[in-house]
Amino acid sequence: MVGMRSVPRTVLLIAALALPIAAVLVSFAVTDGPRTPDVPARVEIGSSPGPDPTVAPAPPPPEHPPAQLPPPKPDDDDDEDDLDD
Repeated sequence: MVGMRSVPRTVLLIAALALPIAAVLVSFAVTDGPRTPDVPARVEIGSSPGPDPTVAPAPPPPEHPPAQLPPPKPDDDDDEDDLDD
């Protein structure tokens, strides 16, 4: 059986850095450039290009006021009281 030859670390480092950089450069070379944004010629405050916004009706007031819950008990985190002397 033939043993595998080890590759120097610098070669692996250069390959690890060169491959992603090459992929980015190829993708830039393939594309025609950035897309031009679709900007309207005139913008008016308060107007929207989509459907008219609808106003939702206000919910009816509750018939009964919400129940008042008692406050939670205080959390005793003092460990000194728990020690037996």
